[in-house]
Amino acid sequence: MSHDPTEDAAEKNAGEHRVENPYAQHHAALPSSDDGVATVRPTGITVIAVVCIVAGMLGGLGAVGSLSQTLWGDRISSMFTPAGEVGELQREMQQAMMAVLGKYFIVNLVLGGMAIVLAVAFIAAGIGLIQGKQWSRTWARRTLLWAIGLETVRVAVYAMTQYELFPVTQEYMQKMAGGQGNGVDGETIAWISSIGVVIAMLFYVVWFLLKLILMIWARKYLAKPHLNGYFQTPSVT
Repeated sequence: MSHDPTEDAAEKNAGEHRVENPYAQHHAALPSSDDGVATVRPTGITVIAVVCIVAGMLGGLGAVGSLSQTLWGDRISSMFTPAGEVGELQREMQQAMMAVLGKYFIVNLVLGGMAIVLAVAFIAAGIGLIQGKQWSRTWARRTLLWAIGLETVRVAVYAMTQYELFPVTQEYMQKMAGGQGNGVDGETIAWISSIGVVIAMLFYVVWFLLKLILMIWARKYLAKPHLNGYFQTPSVT
């Protein structure tokens, strides 16, 4: 039986033009649902998934702490107030500070509740991304968008709160420095406390900007078309 050389040439030509799917390789970690071929998880997806899970856990703990401070902050502070003249000044300062925080009670309560829901959404997004679930792509991007908005509001509320608390802390720091009678000028103590407040605010703003940059990058990355093979869905907007 004769062998047709044109068949060998056709097979060779087809082999040269065959394009391998980078996300369809034999890998034991993530089997696909149709043909048993595993899907390789992109490094960016792994990074985003881990960050989502960690952010959800830490954010949930922070939200619980924030709600506790909003609901029982006055009682918690009074438990650690010392006796004597300085303790009395501390109690007065706490009452003045709680009066300021009381203006934002409802806002902080709502923000704390939303932060808990957001924490759960982040954990679900991270688990879904690791497992390559189709819904997790859109879920994660919407969760990140929600987080960007919530963080922006929280920074604005924090700035307004600190603006109103600043003169209160200044006043009572001077009073407590004078009441201790240790020879330290009240204005010096107030100046030192002012530096501490400014440093804390700068740290808060820088941390917010870092989180904002990371969340914006993650949203854009999840929309890239080269992830379609991993999620087995078209790119999202």
